[in-house]
Amino acid sequence: MRIVDSRNLTYLEVARIIDEIKNKGYELDQLAIRVSEYVNKFSKCKDAQSLVKELLEAGLKEITAVMIANIVPQNDDEVKALLNFEHELHDTEAVKKILEEVKAHC
Repeated sequence: MRIVDSRNLTYLEVARIIDEIKNKGYELDQLAIRVSEYVNKFSKCKDAQSLVKELLEAGLKEITAVMIANIVPQNDDEVKALLNFEHELHDTEAVKKILEEVKAHC
């Protein structure tokens, strides 16, 4: 087996992919079962795809947008902690806009 592509996925996307594999009749190994349980337990945002899209359009990197959709930060400090992969510093107004998007989609 070899990796042909990689990208960051939201918990909902991971759950959907695992469900598709199960529905095709494949038996899941122990790791896939644990991952499925984890993403189903900790998935907090039902509209994660559109949130990621909005955050990407706002100029965030894919990894940051996906982390925000998966973690669903509740305050400024939580958002700031997730902005480690960004090259530019985000001011208070940008952080508030991110929180508004999270609240609107999740």
